Amino acid sequence: MAVISSASPLSIASLFRPIRKYPTLADLVITATSIRCLSSLSQPMDDRQQPESKKRVVVCGGGIIGVCTAYFLAKKGEAVTLVEKSSVACAASGKAGGFLALDWCDGGPVESLARASFNLHRSLSEELNGPDSYGYRPLTTLSITVTESGPSSPSGSKSSGDSMIPSWVDGATRGPRTIGTTQTTAQVHPQLFTRTLLNTAVEKYGVEVVIGKLEQLRVEEGRVGSVVLEGGRVIESDSVVLSLGPWTGKFEMLASMFRVSGLKAHSIVLEPKDPGAITPHALFLSFHPQGGKAMDPEVYPRPTGNVYMWDVSGGRGAR
Repeated sequence: MAVISSASPLSIASLFRPIRKYPTLADLVITATSIRCLSSLSQPMDDRQQPESKKRVVVCGGGIIGVCTAYFLAKKGEAVTLVEKSSVACAASGKAGGFLALDWCDGGPVESLARASFNLHRSLSEELNGPDSYGYRPLTTLSITVTESGPSSPSGSKSSGDSMIPSWVDGATRGPRTIGTTQTTAQVHPQLFTRTLLNTAVEKYGVEVVIGKLEQLRVEEGRVGSVVLEGGRVIESDSVVLSLGPWTGKFEMLASMFRVSGLKAHSIVLEPKDPGAITPHALFLSFHPQGGKAMDPEVYPRPTGNVYMWDVSGGRGAR
């Protein structure tokens, strides 16, 4: 049985904030699924659905880390409750670029983790119909230098090496270089991915979703015994996973142990006049504006028909 509950009264539609639907992706009908889940409350619970041996795990945080943790724990047979303060994938997990790379961390401490993550995304796409559900697809990734044209320069001029540059890229470009192929780079729509994963976890593996603010962890005999939400609701647990992102440092119990802070980045989403003309190329640009400071914007066309762009010049965060 899949149950969606709340620490306080709320409408089912408010569980997931609406996102714009695009004709190139299958609709993600989470609200309808939630209603079906609630209707199952009247059905008896059998031993197979809730065996005595299940460990009770509370995952706090409805971003990509929390949702993935809940999904895989529930798939392994644990009884999982996911607690989210507002709505699933409402912050960085829903507004990131969704770029995936196989070997860009090679030689570093997270090489094996990055490779495992890339391959896991590929297998999840097969399991969850990623291309239709959340825009998973391989990409060719290019590095390009772009110089802003002056008043007397033709705006659409390109330099030598144009054959590598997608037709929808204009301006004075130079030094195109392939830094990722369809075998080594890919993308997802991060908000659709997170919600698809949780939708599956709820419907198929019985994850319970609670909308409420975490207030306290109750520790009994040296271990966590329950979590307390704003308003006084108590959820008993055998284990608790905290995946609160930059809000971790605001949780009093953890703030005294270590510091966690967020990194601000700015992004925009563009809607091309002819989405079909935008080829699946991720662009890592070195942009030199007239009389300004160089910037390093990244451009990710999506199969949803729009183009995501962000600038990491002020600091590089999670993609």
